[in-house]
Amino acid sequence: MSPLYPVLLGNDTRPVPEAFAAVGEWRVDAPSVDRSRYYDRAFAAAEMEHLWKKTWQVVGRSEDIPAVGDRFSYDVGTLSFIIVRSDATTIRAFYNSCRHRGTRLCTGRGEGAHIRCPFHGWSWTPDGAPSVIPGRWDFSGVPDAALALTEVRCATWGGNIFINPDPAAEPLETALGVLPQHFADYDYANRWTAVHVRKKVRANWKLAMEAFMEGWHLSETHPQAQAWNGDSSTQYDIWEDAGSQISRSITPSAVPSPELGDEADVRRAIMETIIAVTPPGMPLPDFDSIPTLDRAFAADYRRQVLQAMTGNDASAASDAWMLDAVQYFMFPNFFPWLGEGAPLWYQFMPFGDDPRESVMDVRFLLPLPAGGQRPPKAPMLELDFDETYRDRQAGFGLFDEVFDQDMGNLPLIQRGVEGGDPGRGQVHFGAYQECRLRAFHARLGRLLDV
Repeated sequence: MSPLYPVLLGNDTRPVPEAFAAVGEWRVDAPSVDRSRYYDRAFAAAEMEHLWKKTWQVVGRSEDIPAVGDRFSYDVGTLSFIIVRSDATTIRAFYNSCRHRGTRLCTGRGEGAHIRCPFHGWSWTPDGAPSVIPGRWDFSGVPDAALALTEVRCATWGGNIFINPDPAAEPLETALGVLPQHFADYDYANRWTAVHVRKKVRANWKLAMEAFMEGWHLSETHPQAQAWNGDSSTQYDIWEDAGSQISRSITPSAVPSPELGDEADVRRAIMETIIAVTPPGMPLPDFDSIPTLDRAFAADYRRQVLQAMTGNDASAASDAWMLDAVQYFMFPNFFPWLGEGAPLWYQFMPFGDDPRESVMDVRFLLPLPAGGQRPPKAPMLELDFDETYRDRQAGFGLFDEVFDQDMGNLPLIQRGVEGGDPGRGQVHFGAYQECRLRAFHARLGRLLDV
C-alpha cells in the first residue's frame, strides 16, 4: 500500500535494520465504532474495570527514580499507584492508598527511606513493609503483613517501567510482542530524557491518542511540514496475537508530500529536513554550493549533528535510521519510537473521572553521551488545559508547533463526536491509513465485550 518506502530502503547507503524492512498486517475488519465510546461514562467505567485494571501499561522510565526510595505517583483515571525504587535493581508498584484510612500517600514525586501518610504518620519502607505505625497497640489483632502496602505487578523493558494491576496477568514479555525483536539494535535502556512535558487535554484519551496514529492529517493540520515529510507515503503495519497488539507507522523524511503534486520539490525537501534537525547555534550548510541534495546527504548531515550533540559515532547507521519517523504502539497506551529520526516517547491516560479529559505525556530521548555517563533527567514540565507548548517554550523545537496544532484540533473533535448528527452516531476509519485505529478499537471491543 505504500510503494515508496521499500524503494527508499532499497536505495539506502547503509545496511537497513531488519525491523525497518519487516512488514506486518494492515487489513482489519472494524470500519466504524459508536461515538459514545468517547464520552459515555458507562463505557469509561468499563474501560477502568476491563482495560486499566487488566493490561500492562507504561508508567514511566527507570531514570525517573534513580535512587532507592525515589518514587512517583501514576494516576490513570480514578486509579492511583506509587512507583518506587526499593533497591538498586528493583522497582515496585503499590496502590497509592494508606492501609489505615485510605489517604493518598504520594502526590507527584517523593524520596527518602519512608513512605509516610500525611494523616496519622503511618509509614512504610520502599518495599511496602510497615515501618512506623503510631498507636500500633490499638491494632493488636492485625499482623504486620496485613498492614503492608498492596502491591501490583511491575516489570521493566528497555528502561521503561510497566505495571499491571491484574495478579493473574501474563508476564510483560507476552504483551511486548515483537517490540524486543524490533528494538534489538536500539539501546533503549541507555537513553535519557532531554525534554519531558505532560499536557492536560480537553478530549477523551482515545481521541488524543488517535490523533497521533496516522500521518495523513499532515496536509491540513501541519502544512508547514509537507515540504519534507512523505505523509501519504507512510507505511502502516500491525502485529497481533492473543497476548499483544503492536502497530507501527513509518513516515519517510527528506521527501516531499505526495499531496503537493506538481509543487513537490525534492531539493527543498532536503533543505527543510536539514533546517529542522539543526540545533540552535549550529551553522547550516551552504546549500547553493552543494550540487546534489538527496536523502543520503540529509542522513549524513544528521549523523554529524548527532555526533556534535552526543559525541557518538553514527557513521554506520542507515539513512532510514537517521531520518524517518518510526512510531510503534503497544496496546493500550504506549508509543515508543525507533531510530534517530524522531526519538520521541508518548503515553496517554484518562484524567480523573471525566471521559472528556485526558493527559498526554511526551519525552525526547537522546542516546547517552560518549563515555556513557547519564545526564540528569530533564524535569517534567506540566501544561494545563489551555497552556501551549510554544508559550511555555517546552523545548521540542519544531515539534512545539506540531503539538500545539494537534492540541487545537482535539477539543473540536471531542465536541463534534458528542454533538454530531444523532442519526449517524458512528466514527468511520479508512482501510489503510487508519488501520491502526481499526486494530486498536477491535481489540478494545473484544476486551470490553462490546
